[in-house]
Amino acid sequence: MIAARSRKARTNARGAASREQILEAAVGLVRDHGYAGLSIARICERADVAPTSIYWHFGNKAGLMEALIGRIGGGHAGRIQELAAVETSPARRLDRAIEGIRELVTTQPFGSLTGVAIIGEGRHVTPELREALRQAREEEHEVITRSLEAELGGDRNAAAAIATLMTACANYAAQSYRIDGDARNVDRILADLREATVRIAATATAGSR
Repeated sequence: MIAARSRKARTNARGAASREQILEAAVGLVRDHGYAGLSIARICERADVAPTSIYWHFGNKAGLMEALIGRIGGGHAGRIQELAAVETSPARRLDRAIEGIRELVTTQPFGSLTGVAIIGEGRHVTPELREALRQAREEEHEVITRSLEAELGGDRNAAAAIATLMTACANYAAQSYRIDGDARNVDRILADLREATVRIAATATAGSR
């Protein structure tokens, strides 16, 4: 029994390492060649694995693309909202969220521009990649919307509007930073975001009274 558990643990560890190899290879290909450079054959060659490994770990190409999007650009909204949630006042939570967006834009612009990069590659974008991006985008938007809804007295429409504004400004700021490398432009964009968010929130809370 102990020997069987030991073998299973070793198998699981090898499986986790193989999955990580595949994802790292896919990320490397995107960084070197863009999304147009992605193919199962190229990923297998770089990761030194058989194609069956990809299907065993991810089910199909769509599953691999979803995991890749999550690795490169997903989950940022959740992490930023977790940081903001520890603050005690709405104003400070907003400030912390905007600080998180700034850090994302200036330290991980590749991640914050995932969607823009994919759309920009036109005909090279596979249906699997588009679907993975769509799901990741909707999940991130929903995370932000839910976190804001309670702040706005349950006004989901206002929360969704702010979530859209935040994601759009994050992409705009990331594009700006990628083009000129000037954090002052990022700060200007995020200052506009803060002001617009405060105005939308004020209107929503006034209407709920």
